[in-house]
Amino acid sequence: MKKKIAIIVTVSILALAAIGGGVAYKLTSVPKDMQYKVEEVQAKSDKKIKVGIISDSQLPQVEKHLYGWDYATVMGGGDHLTKALKYFKKQDVDMVVLNGDVVNATGDYAAYSAYNKILDYVYGEDRKDMPHFIYPMGNHEFYGGNQEHQYYKATGLPLNARTIVNGYSFISISNSKLEKGDEELAKSNGTLADGTYNPKRIAFLKEQMAAAAKEDPNKPIFVFLHMPIDNTINGGHWATPQFEEIYNVLKDYPQAVVFTSHSHYCLSDERSIMQKDFTLVNTGTSSYFDFDWIKDEDMPKDISIEDYIAGNHEKLLNKDYLINPQILGIEKTDDVPYRNDVNNGFIMEVDTENNSFKLDKVNFNTGIKFGEEFSMNSFTKNDFTRTKEILGQGKEPFFNNASITAVPDNNNVTVTFDAADQSVPVKYYLLEIENSKGEKTYTRYFGKNYILGANNAYTEQCVLHDLKADDYTVKVYATNSFGLTSKAFLEKSFTVK
Repeated sequence: MKKKIAIIVTVSILALAAIGGGVAYKLTSVPKDMQYKVEEVQAKSDKKIKVGIISDSQLPQVEKHLYGWDYATVMGGGDHLTKALKYFKKQDVDMVVLNGDVVNATGDYAAYSAYNKILDYVYGEDRKDMPHFIYPMGNHEFYGGNQEHQYYKATGLPLNARTIVNGYSFISISNSKLEKGDEELAKSNGTLADGTYNPKRIAFLKEQMAAAAKEDPNKPIFVFLHMPIDNTINGGHWATPQFEEIYNVLKDYPQAVVFTSHSHYCLSDERSIMQKDFTLVNTGTSSYFDFDWIKDEDMPKDISIEDYIAGNHEKLLNKDYLINPQILGIEKTDDVPYRNDVNNGFIMEVDTENNSFKLDKVNFNTGIKFGEEFSMNSFTKNDFTRTKEILGQGKEPFFNNASITAVPDNNNVTVTFDAADQSVPVKYYLLEIENSKGEKTYTRYFGKNYILGANNAYTEQCVLHDLKADDYTVKVYATNSFGLTSKAFLEKSFTVK
């Protein structure tokens, strides 16, 4: 891949030199040949292609936050991106995919300056051994002025591309500027107007999917979009307004493996890889974990505990949510433990000899893989293993000799318990709190390992706030992403005086 890397390095170094010398850039359009590009590169080995995949680092857009390597301003994104790239370097990847929202906004060019400083720090200013980069623009790349110009002068990368590596196609399309009608469409879908893909982008995707399939209909085709597709993976409801149009392009290609981002939802979720007409993958986040809030007044009345846990109601369906945040004292999203420590992504290895690939989830803060490894060696729908129907019939979580304590302190109670067995995925812990009158209150929160990405056994702890003087019993259940819930529960009685 040396030839391709040299091209990227030249552009990036020129951009850095101009910035460092105080030379003002004259705004120019992105060259036509870099708007839609088909390129060929060669991996280090003929037998495999190794790819690092990450998204949503959201580098800070204000210059004062760049000094002294202070990248913590936007949820640690700069520090997290640095750790991820160091991991990819150690793994000797052939290619890195930054699947959008690498910058939080264009700002005063500081975010792109941070991007280039990080690349220089990890790969050296000559970037001699830097792998090939694919970087489709996300919605945050369109926050601020001179959007596509800023992106191109900082990266030197094409806006939309089909990158052919050892005969395997990697297709990426960037978000686009708003076109007439996008705002109305976004509003009708309840999605974001700035997460659009204009007709030219979608036409390029359609054209390149057909070309890749014609070259070899048996090979997987890897597709990278920042915005998700609705009613598929976790966080899919944060979809692009054009999700139906894009889905219609992809649905005839069961060999398509489509990576989307944007939602900041966790890779630990079993729904981060789902299959329907093709394979969809949520890339997670390298800056902060996000979710949906639901409070008491939003809860449906007279809902059963089973439907409550499973989210079987239109207000709850397909959402990652916390209930009764006031009970846990987390009225603000920033108060969710470990929320800003998330730094997850993928390492993918394509076996070109056997026409297969595997995906490993990685916690880049620890450099440790977690969760299930996903692999494919057949690309027909009959062989799909991660459909909603299959995964929904999986094994429910369980507690293995777990203990629980509840310690009152005035009207607050600290509940501590051993986490459910980590051999089975756990998403939530549901607490049922019953007073002496038989009145029940429910709250649920994400497991620590679910947020951070880990498989180790550990202890959970939460504080219930502002309970009235009374006798209480708390029951703790564990549940997975499909509402499968532990049959046994942990139970403890306590008194608030």
